Amino acid sequence: MRLAVLLAAAPAAISVIIGLLGERVGGDPLTWRLIAVLVVMIGALVIVGQGRAWQRTGAAGPSSWRREGLVVIPMLIALAPLVTGIDLPAASTLGILVAGYVATGVFEEIWHRGVIQDTLRSLGLRRAAVLGGAIFGLSHLTNIAFGQSVAVSLAQAVGAFCFGVGFSILRWRTNAIWLLVAVHAVGDLLFKITGLHGGLLWGFLIAHDTAMLLWGLWCLRGVRDSLPVAVSRSERRR
Repeated sequence: MRLAVLLAAAPAAISVIIGLLGERVGGDPLTWRLIAVLVVMIGALVIVGQGRAWQRTGAAGPSSWRREGLVVIPMLIALAPLVTGIDLPAASTLGILVAGYVATGVFEEIWHRGVIQDTLRSLGLRRAAVLGGAIFGLSHLTNIAFGQSVAVSLAQAVGAFCFGVGFSILRWRTNAIWLLVAVHAVGDLLFKITGLHGGLLWGFLIAHDTAMLLWGLWCLRGVRDSLPVAVSRSERRR
């Protein structure tokens, strides 16, 4: 547990430092956010690329995936904002958003659902998912360093906890980090380039994170927590 907290604290500290630097230097906060997430994403990829970490963190190729169908519902949930229509920002802003949310999806899934969940695996699936979700939620408080209000950051942390629990369960059930990266990136991006604003945006955000949590809990049906989650190939297909 202590190691998991330290693993989450390191990239959070890097993000805060970059955010504070951006505030001091000046410029577009969105650009500084992009710089921060690119730095931690590259670091995560370098670390996970060492030895057999790809296999241990669920970031190996399709040959190691299982029950990929469990990701269909989350993808439909992620695509839900499309019902409000597309509302594209300026090309330069769109480019930053696409790059930023792809990098965010890669980093957060590889690091939180991959590395940190691997660290928590000895606690069992359920405890690992809940504790990993809590750590994931707290990590979103770093957005305060980029000028986001405390109230919004706290609300985002609660939503990220729900999302993190659901996705941690899916990580163990599917062993398909890259599919989760795709769902995560698409969902985040669509919140920014569709017709969601004001109260409607908050409604979709709450529904999105709640639905991801509920789907993750549904995917626990019939799974024995006592099974060692590290031994994924010994689990029977259901």
